[in-house]
Amino acid sequence: MEQAIIRAAIIDDEMHCIKTLRYQLEQKFTDIEIVFVTTDSQQARSLAIELKPDLLFLDIEMPGMNGLQFLAQFAEIPFRVIFTTAYDQYAIKAIRLNALDYLLKPVDRNELELAIEKFRQERDLTNKEQVAQLHLFRENKIRDTIALSSAQGLYFVKLGEIMYMEGDNCYTHVVMKDGKKYLVSKTLANFDDLLTGDGSFFRAHKSFIINLNYIKQYIRGDGGEIKMADDKSISLSRNKKEDFLRLFIKL
Repeated sequence: MEQAIIRAAIIDDEMHCIKTLRYQLEQKFTDIEIVFVTTDSQQARSLAIELKPDLLFLDIEMPGMNGLQFLAQFAEIPFRVIFTTAYDQYAIKAIRLNALDYLLKPVDRNELELAIEKFRQERDLTNKEQVAQLHLFRENKIRDTIALSSAQGLYFVKLGEIMYMEGDNCYTHVVMKDGKKYLVSKTLANFDDLLTGDGSFFRAHKSFIINLNYIKQYIRGDGGEIKMADDKSISLSRNKKEDFLRLFIKL
């Protein structure tokens, strides 16, 4: 069965970036039709309304009107967005916390293939609330919220209210302090990259990331055992024991 044609567009203030990405798309993907490209973010809205792309590659940082300001013009975003950005750890973390897609410039061919395949599998439109949260994060007005992508949609939760996360093959169970649980279609490794550098979260075991603020008890042993506030017992990996114990001041 033939794949449905994907109508794609590229908005970037640097023409050489547009040319490179367009070439990669046209060389690799026979099911992608480039419906427009532009370096002018202010004119891009009328092009998007007229030509109706399914997928938009959008530069975040552009003069005049940046990518988020461009998206803010739509009452509902009528396409899926893949952000393109030069290497910026802060911007990338903001994008990933909000479960949005991105590609680093210069765009790697393998990463592009993965992004296109993900789009083919999901076909979800970019959520307006995701973009609003991303804008607040970048404006330094919000830093403590994460978007959890589940089969039911997106849930926006406070990082400080996550008690622990348990990996389950390609999925992660997220357990909140109030007992709510979310099944998220991402591996635990995705959250490890995002969360374990901020001081509150710790990878206690290959299957668990814990929030240190909800530890109830540590039981000594070969690696030891951690009891969480909900009485969940989590084994501590032997190779994590020293790092774990260093986090606490003994009285």
